[in-house]
This record gives sequence, structure tokens and C-alpha cells, in this order.
Amino acid sequence: MNVEIVVPSILNSTLTYIWPFNVLPQVGQLVEVPLKNSTTTGIIWSLDQKVIDFKHQLKTVSSSYPLILPVNFICFLKKFADYTLTPLGVLTKHVLPKQIICKETYSFKAYHFMVAELTSEQCFAKNALLDQIDTFNVSLLDGVTGSGKTEIYLEVAAEVYKSKKQVLILLPEISLTAQFCQRLTERFGDKPLVWHSQITPKQRNFIWHRVLSGEPCIILGARSALFLPFSRLGLLIIDEEHDASYKQEEVIIYNARDMAILRAKEENIQAILVSATPSLETIHNVAQKKYKHIQVTNRFYKASLPEVKILSMRALKKEERTSQWIHPSLFQEIQNRLLKKEQSLLFLNRRGYAPLTICSNCGFKIICTACDVALVQHKNQPRLHCHYCDYTQPIPEACPQCLQPDLTPCGPGVERLSEELVRLLPETKVLSVTSDLVNTPKRTQEMVDKIQNNEIDVVVATQMLSKGYHFSNITLVGVIDADMGLNGPDLRCAERTYQQLHQVAGRCGREHKPGVVYLQTYEPEHLVIKAVAHWDRESFIDFELDDREHHYMPPFGRLTSLLISGVNNLETTKFCRQLLKAAPIHGQVTVMGPVPAPFSKLKNQFRWRFLLKYPRDFSIQVFIKFWLEQVKKPYNIRLIIDIDPQSFH
Repeated sequence: MNVEIVVPSILNSTLTYIWPFNVLPQVGQLVEVPLKNSTTTGIIWSLDQKVIDFKHQLKTVSSSYPLILPVNFICFLKKFADYTLTPLGVLTKHVLPKQIICKETYSFKAYHFMVAELTSEQCFAKNALLDQIDTFNVSLLDGVTGSGKTEIYLEVAAEVYKSKKQVLILLPEISLTAQFCQRLTERFGDKPLVWHSQITPKQRNFIWHRVLSGEPCIILGARSALFLPFSRLGLLIIDEEHDASYKQEEVIIYNARDMAILRAKEENIQAILVSATPSLETIHNVAQKKYKHIQVTNRFYKASLPEVKILSMRALKKEERTSQWIHPSLFQEIQNRLLKKEQSLLFLNRRGYAPLTICSNCGFKIICTACDVALVQHKNQPRLHCHYCDYTQPIPEACPQCLQPDLTPCGPGVERLSEELVRLLPETKVLSVTSDLVNTPKRTQEMVDKIQNNEIDVVVATQMLSKGYHFSNITLVGVIDADMGLNGPDLRCAERTYQQLHQVAGRCGREHKPGVVYLQTYEPEHLVIKAVAHWDRESFIDFELDDREHHYMPPFGRLTSLLISGVNNLETTKFCRQLLKAAPIHGQVTVMGPVPAPFSKLKNQFRWRFLLKYPRDFSIQVFIKFWLEQVKKPYNIRLIIDIDPQSFH
């Protein structure tokens, strides 16, 4: 008997081996097989009982493990690979553990739930979710910031856990796990199991075998937790479902939110999407009755939504400013909060000290030679840094071009804004929060503790603090450059700006103290700015959906991106022309491109892009496979296929 096995590799196919044992093999069983000059662990993908005359002598399975991946999980992996066009061998690398342990005993992690005091609206939402807990369905838990959505879904998770099943809660970023762990520990009496890229190999191995064993558990995970082999998964929760961080754009390219729904379907369980600012795709699916809509309209603790004020930066005279970057009205409000012993949050989505360093004598800009983007100046660890290829260099004392000592940082980053606050308010305790400075779970926990313990007066932060966090004493939020993201090369730039501003506005006034939000902008009349200022989500959604439908863009149509890159631009463009010439003609597919990507050079790779537009029900994977079979790709050219792309840089 032969078996088809997938092994960790770059292959996009199974390998056929002879099954030498008396016991019948099973799909999903882990085995050891010879591969080239060594052995490797593989997964039995399918059974082949046909007698086939192979040209080469088949190798034999070396040994088998008693560990068998669940059938539902294997079905999920197959559909995942088919949809995303991920090579099977690459996918297998992300599924198998580093070490296989066949005999292990696990102590049952018994949680002792503290029943939360829910409002009547929260109870109604909880019961609505529990009504559909035993079958596949997708529910959107849609509530304003601070409405207690987390408490609602934790109550649902507790009920699922009590029924001896497993729960997976997905978070978009590692930085959010610290405060969530704290909240879950307070509620459940013990820490949840946490899965992300920064846990130790020993922890990863333990969790992998634990979920395969079927023991009840609650996993708090990043997007890669979708590849854990749960044996008794009973509930899947996707918090902040709108977040762009759910999209992985390297190695395996997928949207964890969409693939979580696929996983829930294969497991025949409920998926709960949670957000205060749902994505337009999710809102459209609610309108199409594909998802159930559960709304929570009131904030917890009887807190009211903060007042949002627009501060126009137009025609603001220099002599009117105390601060170079902060509007006088916002600066006065910061001082008022200091007198009241309340905290302020200044939001600026720009890491480092300054986004650009330029020579005031000759105009020379310091650019990354590998990426053709400006090097960001950092002062905390003095350097110029490319945030795309990680190249760093010391800050030069003189201009590399004219040799004059006239290099000037342009524009503010979080570090520069913090520096100015310390200069203007020397007694103020200021904390900078960016992914450069708060980059480990330990540092994240320290940051959370400092803010919660009122050791900080003003927090200056990027988007990593704009969602998920609950700080009761923050009563003022100021957004610097609120219009910064409105003019990007992205069909979702307006949607993402709205979501980001709405989320960061929701960080204040979350309990008994009222909050105020100030939006600094050069475009005070922009629809997005006005929608955020008036908490008018519906107007923004209606306008944006009408615009998307008019242009047949998602969620009304679909897109796929083909990104072609190479070290030699002439060879890369030549291959792009060959691809264009070979593109199949199909009435339902529009092939756009090739054009240089907005970031036309990254990591010494010249980048070109095709964009395919087609109806929602069209199988683009078949089209792409046929297309690529017509052209032989040079070994030194890279081609990345992104189904349902989220960014276009």
C-alpha cells in the first residue's frame, strides 16, 4: 500500500511512499520518512491503494507516530492551501512541531470563573451568542469602544470551556496580549495559554501537544495560532477583526480573519468577530445576512462617549504656538489634565524622532540605498534606520553631498514629540510607546503597569496603543496629524484612517471621568474627519460602500495581486512583459499592469505589480495556475501571489 505524504519543503505536491506496517495508516498521521540523505517528519495527506508503475523505485516510510492530526484540521489545511495558493511543503513547516512527544501527561488547567456583572444589554448579547454555539455560524459583536465586548465574549468562552472544549481567542498584535492575560487571569483565576512568535520553543511544543490531546484550554494567540491542531475546538473569537495586522504578507500570505472563518466552518463551530469599527467586508456580509449582527450601543460604567473637537492647523501663526507640533488649545488641555492628576494620550503614527533628514544648504535627503525610502532618524539609540530592510547607519555630522554641517530633521516622530513635551513641561512624566521601544511582552507589561498605576502623565504613542487597551484615568486624547493616512496608494486608506481615529478616540473617558478628543488636521472638512468628530459611522460607511460599488471594488468585487521582484530591473521588466503577453483573455477578469509598485525598490529588489479584478464568485486560482504555466519564471525573479490583498505598497 502507498501513502501520499507532505513534508516540510518548498514543494507544492505530496510524495509517494510505501507503507510497510501491518496496521493501516490514517490520514493526518505523523510519520518519519527518508528524504534525500536524511529523514524528516511528514503528514499522511491521503491514502493510495491503486497499483501504479512508478518510473523510480519508491522509498519506504521509516516509522510512524501514534499522533494523528484531526480530519477537520487536515481539511482546513487543504482548503487553505488551495485558496491562498500556498505550497503544501511550506504550509507543513508551519504546522509541525519542532519536537514530537508521544507520551506526555498534562495537568488539567481548571479555571475558576468569576461571574461578571453584565448590564442587561450585555446579557442579551451574551445569550444571543450562546444560542448558536453548537453549529457553524459567524456573528459580529459590534459595540462602541468601552462597551464591554471583551466581557461578553469571555462569558461565552467560559461556557464553552465548561463543556470540556477548547477556545481560541485571536488578537491582531503581540503587544495586546499583556493586558488581555491580566484580564483573563483576574476572571479565570489562572493565566491562559499564550501563543505568538516570542514564546520559547519549550512553550510552543507544550501548547502544540496540549491542543492535540484534546484537553480543554483557552488559547490567546496571534494569527499563527490558526495552525494549531485543536482536537476539540469549540469556539473561535477574532478580536479587533478589522485590524490590518491580521493579514500576513510574508512566506505564507493570508488573512487570519478570513481563514479563521474557514477553520470554524471545517470544525462546525461558531466564529465571533469583535470590533467597534468593523471592516467594510464584514459590514457587507452582515447586510447580506451571511453574518449575525449583535450590537452593544452603551458604554460600560455608564460612561459617555468622549466629545471630539477638530483643530484646524491652517493659517495657525507661529507666534500663536507654544509648541511646534501641538495646537495651542490641545497644549492648554494637557496642562489642565496635569492639574487634575488625569492622564493624556497623544497619538502620532510615526516611529522614531523624525521621518526625514535633509540638508538645509543643498536640499540633499538621506535615503536608504536598498529601498529608495527616507531613513528615519532615531535619537533614543542615535541612528538613521530604514523600517523596511532594517538598515541602520550613524547620524552623519555633515551632509554627505555638500559636506556642510546643515543636516536638519524634518517633521515629528514620537520621540521628537516626547522631547518637546519634556522641554515645555519639565516636571511632566512622559512615556513614549512604539514598537521600537516596547518590543517584548515584558516591556509591554511594564508599560501597562506604569500607565495603570498613574506613574505617567502623558503617553505619546503610535497605533500600537490605539486599540484594545483600557486605561481608566486617560481623559484626554490628542491626535497629531489626524489626516496623515488619508492620501495613501490604497483603496482602504479612508477606511483605515477612520478606524484608527475612532479606536484611538475610544481610549479616553472609559469609566466615570468624561473624556475629550482633539483631532489636529489640515483637512477639517474631510468626510472621515467629520465622521469621527460626530461619531457618525453610518454616513462614512454609506459613502465608502457606494464608492466601492461604483468601482466594483471589494467587498463588491475581488482583487488579487501579483508582485514581481528582482535585483536586475531590466530582467524583471522583461519577465513582466512576458507575463502580460501570456495573460489569458477572460470576460470576467480584468488584468491591470504591470506597473511599478508604490515602493518600487525594497531590499535591493525592483518591484512591479499586476492587479486582477474579478467577481466574488469567480475561481481566480484556476485562472492564475493556467496563466503561470504559460511562462517559465527565471530562478532569480520572485513572484508573490496575494489573494485578497490588503496593502499595495
